[in-house]
Amino acid sequence: IACIYGYYMVKFTDNMFGDNKDKLIKLVVEKSTIGADFTIEGLVNSAGDVELGGSVKGPVNVKALHIKEKGSVIGDINAETVEVHGFVDGTVSAQKIVIGPTGEIKGDLSFTENLRVDDGARLDGHVKKVPLAKIENKVTNFLDTTKAVRKTFLKKD
Repeated sequence: IACIYGYYMVKFTDNMFGDNKDKLIKLVVEKSTIGADFTIEGLVNSAGDVELGGSVKGPVNVKALHIKEKGSVIGDINAETVEVHGFVDGTVSAQKIVIGPTGEIKGDLSFTENLRVDDGARLDGHVKKVPLAKIENKVTNFLDTTKAVRKTFLKKD
């Protein structure tokens, strides 16, 4: 397994895992966990789900982001779904956004489908419901780029 700029990739020899090769690749990109003792400075990209217990300083582009109570992002977030139980300082663009009872966001929110703010949550910013295409374009462009990188990495030599 290799981690290259936030992408987890696996390269197999031809018959190394037989028919299970595609399933193994899917498992690798489905969920990443960033622990409480981990800090990332810079761009974070993932075609899968990310559970964040640590901190990120920089933009985050993922399929789904779950920020735990001790987790934080200082930077913009683009995702299909975002669930915040920790701290965010930046804009959040997603189809679905949940701010849990311990969550705090300082920044503007753009969503297309659903926004839920639980009792106790803190929000300091503007909220705007936007057309799906506006959010989809950000996420789709990133996911298409990620797929192209994976295809290049996994193509036969």
